[in-house]
Amino acid sequence: ASWTLVGQRARIAPNVGMHIMSVDENCQPWRTPCGAYARGFALVLGPSAEEGGILHLVGERVPTEVHLDLVQFDEDAHQLARPQLRARPDGHWVIRTDPKATRLRVNLSVGEKQWVAEFPLVDLTGRPLAGPLLRHSS
Repeated sequence: ASWTLVGQRARIAPNVGMHIMSVDENCQPWRTPCGAYARGFALVLGPSAEEGGILHLVGERVPTEVHLDLVQFDEDAHQLARPQLRARPDGHWVIRTDPKATRLRVNLSVGEKQWVAEFPLVDLTGRPLAGPLLRHSS
């Protein structure tokens, strides 16, 4: 990209509607639910012993007709295969990640508006978190 092209993109960027969600400090979603926050709602990622991890939206103004796109990364920031994602009838999503994943990026879109949250999948020492999500399903 050229300097001019980057400048042009920066001028139109506010119209794109991209919002970066702030994630809970010391977030360890495979141990306890962890939130990523936007104005009026939060995206929660947490463990579930029965079927893997659970991802869902909570809040006063929860968007409808949501599209989720998930990307997982290893410790060297290499993108891994897309995690498994399955919608449940109750509006939650079941997710399974790769055992090598250390970070999960959730891109949430509603119409033209987009939000992005990044959840750590490692503990505070940098070790991958053990838990139901880190086991492959066959």
